[in-house]
Amino acid sequence: MQILIHADVGSDYSSSKVASVAYMIGDQNGKLVDNRAFDMRLLPIMSGVPSALQYSAGASLPPGDYTLKLAVVEGGRVGSIEHTIHATLGQASGMTLSELMVGGPIEVGELLQPTIGYQVTFGAVHGYVEAYGAKTDGITVEYEVAKDAESPALLDVDVPPHAAGEGRMIFSKVMPVHQLPPGRYLLRAVFSEGGRSVKTLMRAFEIAPPKVLMTSADGLTSSSTFDTGLFLPIDEGAIHPAFQRETATHPETLEPFIARVDDSAKTTFRQGVSFLTAGDFTKAEASFKQVINPDTDSTAPLAYLAASFAASGHDIEAASAWQTALVDGTDLPQIYEWLGGALMRNHAYGEARAILEEAAEKWPADTRFTKPLAMLHATFGSGREAMRTLERYLEERRDDRDAYYMAVQWIYLVHAAGAYVHNRADDLKLAHSYAAAYERAAGPQIPLVKQWIDFLDNEKR
Repeated sequence: MQILIHADVGSDYSSSKVASVAYMIGDQNGKLVDNRAFDMRLLPIMSGVPSALQYSAGASLPPGDYTLKLAVVEGGRVGSIEHTIHATLGQASGMTLSELMVGGPIEVGELLQPTIGYQVTFGAVHGYVEAYGAKTDGITVEYEVAKDAESPALLDVDVPPHAAGEGRMIFSKVMPVHQLPPGRYLLRAVFSEGGRSVKTLMRAFEIAPPKVLMTSADGLTSSSTFDTGLFLPIDEGAIHPAFQRETATHPETLEPFIARVDDSAKTTFRQGVSFLTAGDFTKAEASFKQVINPDTDSTAPLAYLAASFAASGHDIEAASAWQTALVDGTDLPQIYEWLGGALMRNHAYGEARAILEEAAEKWPADTRFTKPLAMLHATFGSGREAMRTLERYLEERRDDRDAYYMAVQWIYLVHAAGAYVHNRADDLKLAHSYAAAYERAAGPQIPLVKQWIDFLDNEKR
């Protein structure tokens, strides 16, 4: 059997060091079966970032129980460790399994070699396990991150198999864990066959606390210094909201637009709406273009021409048409909403924020603008303004489960960075109220939300 040996040496090295390394492996009768001693240059996880020096080696051993003794000398520092090895391969449902290997990688792509290490420093954990035998084809694997063996999963992901020769399958996956508080966790690899769990492997790891805080908590409670780089995470789907064609063609939405169309063009405009509703975007565009007339108010046909562009996935053209519609349509909040969404889908976040800020100033109680504006503030590192804008949104909209989840996450991340949104007491009260609302709404990430609340309840300043 091939045994992988890994050791973290020290804890605060920012550059490589030459070290003397020696190890010996003895069997259960005390007989020496392998030993090595040599000088080598050990590297930190990443140059310039204080971390342990990394040592890895391999040894071939017959199945059985062994004792590993490892010693390292670096400069004036000396350290040693003794570790028991149980060299065996697991069995399940006619296949043989390697150990589950866990580590904190620097890169997050597809990794087909194991990463080994107890501490996760760069926001992702890598799980790696191999399966051998003729029955591996029908096996599925799911990785779960939990606090312990019995607690519910905080994160879970399906792991696609990678064929690595006849009868050998690799299950490797990098999972982002930046949303989890620092502390000890367990990675569980759940093997299933035909929808039934047949084996679970587990390995502990630790998420390291951040090495450097952005600034002091006191500094970040003032409006002048808070919004200088406190970026908060946004779900990809939320920051790129899909255009809602059904809402745009709803009679209530259409009413103020139809009222602006010249009587002679209303039939053609309605025909364009019918084409848009039916998904015939080419005919819809042609109808709305017929209604555009420089001698009359063309706000409505321009707005719905843009809607046809957006519905067919042409957001650049849609944004341009909506911007033209705003020349005479600044009294229509729908155009601001649609234009802001198109700009976000185009990744034109600065322009989107300017449009939504203008709309929020015109209609301060309109929740169509507060939530996307909060997300844009978060994207630009304006953490204080983002969280306060989200608070205003939740004061009006108490049915948005995803917003409650995001609010608890943001408060946790602000505190994890050594800062406050308001002050500790007010932040804690808000976080608990949002978490309770999320739980009442049967949110799917309740265990993770409870982890954030537990961190907030027990943080020390």
